[in-house]
Amino acid sequence: MLLITKRRWIGALFRHNVSAVSKMTTIKSARQVIDALNAEGSDIDIILTEVDLSMTKGMKLLKYIMRNNELRRIPVIMMSAQDDVSIVVKCLRLGAADYLVKPLRTNELLNLWTHMWRRRREHG
Repeated sequence: MLLITKRRWIGALFRHNVSAVSKMTTIKSARQVIDALNAEGSDIDIILTEVDLSMTKGMKLLKYIMRNNELRRIPVIMMSAQDDVSIVVKCLRLGAADYLVKPLRTNELLNLWTHMWRRRREHG
């Protein structure tokens, strides 16, 4: 799992509640995102990223991932405190697998993780 966020508590929430997450890479800066995608792309099952990243824009990151033939197979879940329908629709049209509105609820996160992880495993 590749987690792109400035907030440590999101990573802690996953580590504490999702036993299927055996490896999680947490990234906070723009420079690390591309490096991690290039280095770990084939090993990443799910990408969870914020729409409102300060150094990298979440939409630009989503576009980058969807343009790359190897990376586009990885489900990307966008998250934001913004629940504006136009932003949600834009993310989904750009290829996001889902969109979470913060604050994140543990049960919602667990259900989504389970669904995406199973889907990823079934479709390789």
